Amino acid sequence: MTMLTFYCLFFDDIRILVLPEAVDNYFFSLTTFSAFVFLIEIILSFIARKEYRFSFFFWLDVVSTLSLVFDLDWFTDRLTQNVVNTT
Repeated sequence: MTMLTFYCLFFDDIRILVLPEAVDNYFFSLTTFSAFVFLIEIILSFIARKEYRFSFFFWLDVVSTLSLVFDLDWFTDRLTQNVVNTT
């Protein structure tokens, strides 16, 4: 989980700065996988630890996991396309 956290924090910036656009889909797949792993961790922690339920750290984990969606061009391209088409 620590390695996935470091990946999610830093690799999108590294991808943009250093890597060619041809490898973007591999990184988007890994980010999607990471989001699902974090979601499973949230669910299991919610079930196993009563003090975690609806605590500050629960909400922090939920928001940070949901924010991974905005690192995916698959999502943001469609979102911005819909905004541009409606104006």
